[in-house]
Amino acid sequence: MAETRDPSVDAARQIAWPLRLTRAGMLAERLFRAFWPLWTVLLLALSALMLGLHDVLPLEAVWTLGVLVMLGIGGALVWGGGRFRWPSRAEALDRLDRTLPGRPIAAIADTQAIGAGDRGSEAVWRAHVTRMAERLKSARAVEPDLK
Repeated sequence: MAETRDPSVDAARQIAWPLRLTRAGMLAERLFRAFWPLWTVLLLALSALMLGLHDVLPLEAVWTLGVLVMLGIGGALVWGGGRFRWPSRAEALDRLDRTLPGRPIAAIADTQAIGAGDRGSEAVWRAHVTRMAERLKSARAVEPDLK
């Protein structure tokens, strides 16, 4: 008897790394977008220090600005923490699937809706799933959108 391999098991192996990298890219996107106020406060403080404003301003003004920067950092952390959400495996799978022609990940995870029990229909379904599994070989990690 010929051994039939489950295409979903092979598919999971083929997309393991692209899926991990896509999810890491999504994490970078979400960190970047949730904490943009933090990056802004940090860059403003760094630019003031690089311009040498701490040497020109009176000590009281430097301390006041330092306290304001710390409050800004704290507020930005709270704001970003409230908006940040970890990317789920399902979201990464969907993003990866949308970049592939014919959405092969969804097709492999799908089940035959019509014609179960009909040999011809089942053969067509198996051919479709096999074709979709072949398309998974072209899966590459999706680049994050950090704009």
